[in-house]
Amino acid sequence: MLSLLKWRLVISGALLISCFQILRSIRIEPYVEEEPSDISHHISNGIVSTTQALKGIEHSVLDPSEVPKHVAATIKTHMKTEAGNNVASKVDRRVGNPDLPPHQPQSSENHNKSISVPVAVQIKQAQPTRPSQSTNQKVEGVANKSSSIGAHQKSVTNGDHPEPYNTESQSLGSLESLNQTQSSPLSQTTLEMPIDANSTIVADLSKIWHDPEKGSVCVQLKENARCPHPALLGRLSGPALAILDWNEQKTEEHTGTVLCGDYSNKWLDAAEYFVEIIVLYCEDFGVGAMERVNNETIWMGAGFKKKCIEDAMYNRITAKEGSKINITSSTEGKGTYRLGRWVRRAGIPLRPLFTRYQPVGCTDPKKGYKVLQPLPEWCEPFTRRDKPDTGKYLWRSKKGATTVGLPEYEFQWRMTITEVELIERLRKRLRDKSKRLPKICAIGDSHSRMMEERSLPQLNLTGIFDFIQSYWVAPRKIGPKVVTAQCEKIFVQIGQWAPSWYTKGQPFSFAKYHKKMKQHVENALKVLENKTDAKIYLPTIDQGPLMGRVNACNDWRTPTVLDGYSRVLQIIERDLAVNTSKVEYIDTNFIISTHWDGHPDWAHLLEDVRYRKTIYIVALILGELS
Repeated sequence: MLSLLKWRLVISGALLISCFQILRSIRIEPYVEEEPSDISHHISNGIVSTTQALKGIEHSVLDPSEVPKHVAATIKTHMKTEAGNNVASKVDRRVGNPDLPPHQPQSSENHNKSISVPVAVQIKQAQPTRPSQSTNQKVEGVANKSSSIGAHQKSVTNGDHPEPYNTESQSLGSLESLNQTQSSPLSQTTLEMPIDANSTIVADLSKIWHDPEKGSVCVQLKENARCPHPALLGRLSGPALAILDWNEQKTEEHTGTVLCGDYSNKWLDAAEYFVEIIVLYCEDFGVGAMERVNNETIWMGAGFKKKCIEDAMYNRITAKEGSKINITSSTEGKGTYRLGRWVRRAGIPLRPLFTRYQPVGCTDPKKGYKVLQPLPEWCEPFTRRDKPDTGKYLWRSKKGATTVGLPEYEFQWRMTITEVELIERLRKRLRDKSKRLPKICAIGDSHSRMMEERSLPQLNLTGIFDFIQSYWVAPRKIGPKVVTAQCEKIFVQIGQWAPSWYTKGQPFSFAKYHKKMKQHVENALKVLENKTDAKIYLPTIDQGPLMGRVNACNDWRTPTVLDGYSRVLQIIERDLAVNTSKVEYIDTNFIISTHWDGHPDWAHLLEDVRYRKTIYIVALILGELS
């Protein structure tokens, strides 16, 4: 009996020793209290999937080398379980192993039905999938190869796209990463630029290059491209900001479409600039399409209610690294672009400006796509690029008063007087009772109302114009409103509701907007015909950012659509000029276009932008520009 007990004790001791050695061999990561950029604990808490956690790192403002090792290790381990070693290699590429090959986009089935937007628990269940390539769709009167956003829900958890706002590691101080290949037959001095391997249209792209002699950045598409005529949007960021003006080139040297974005008409200093080009739609139906078909009737008649933007997470076509150009000669600007520009504030180091957008998963579709409260941490790098340090903005960064993004730029006028002097001149006009001030009316909804309620008080110009509410283009109602308010000079800003979700999926085509808006203006003219100095002004429509509704294909307030509406306003001015000189289009693009994605609430301009727009419109109407 004693012998048996002895052997049992020996065996138990051996087992205990073995278990102790096994436990020692297991590495247990210590708990680390979460930093603002560290979202590793969300994995274990089930708030986001591991691929989403990786996305948070890739789009973080941190440099990749600053990613905590325990975060990378945790994500890599879980990703192997979720999606296999191919996806796990993304962590290797981000943390100390840059030589691995980039992810190659794969086509997947198109999703044409309405999507279910993920909330926290849904994000956990989503599997990493490349965003879908679109199939052909038909839109009223035109062939459409627009991309569906049905895969947007899945792309929220995908970590393939380079981070948009990781600007700390970026520098515009050298051209070492720029491929200086003189390859374009369009010019003797051209510089080829790198392509983003994860773009939704990467398979369509042949090359992108800078043509310094012509002052443009060009994109060549392959002959059999899925998207032969894409709607592109390009922005230069450096000592100043500029939006590229696109036009299609006809050349014998190329078999595919060549689109060139011109910057020669902008006010730019000779310097180095970062270039970002994104694709908004697979098939351009905006201003570029009108110039391509060269027929206003056909262009305006083509609707866009079935058009969806390309996946915002993969819409960049220029590579994040090395997409820079060197402008060797300063450009003075043409037209209104001579009047002003946004320049970098003194003392702030140069860094690129990437597009800000709102992933669908950061909104709640059951509550009208309102921002999730609290906002998931992974959403912040996408949505909170701009961190202002002044009280002029509509919100302040919770992480402190650090100037990042668009607030790094301030407006510079080119006038014989300063902005302060111009504002004071307008104040004197308002105070001077000996000289009659014409009755100015701002007609529209929130965009006009916020000019009166917010911008005028800051300018100390309250009362210089009155606000008249008009949600829709309402030809029959405008006349009585103008008479009641005794307006003499009016500026009309009615263009936001017409392409919005308020239309219940029936956004106004360019033709419908043209018909209604022209009648609107004509009816206003009738009640103003006896007033000698009366005039109607049609300002550029404020461009809209890629908010959640737009990304869910539930709203059409995109730059492509709203710029098309602005072109319609110019057509109305031209048509009515035959019989009257009382209608004038006001081009405010030199103030608003570079900040198209900066709206703090995803609908209305930054106050710094609206402030300058208000100054310009009032000074122009009162004849005080000089």
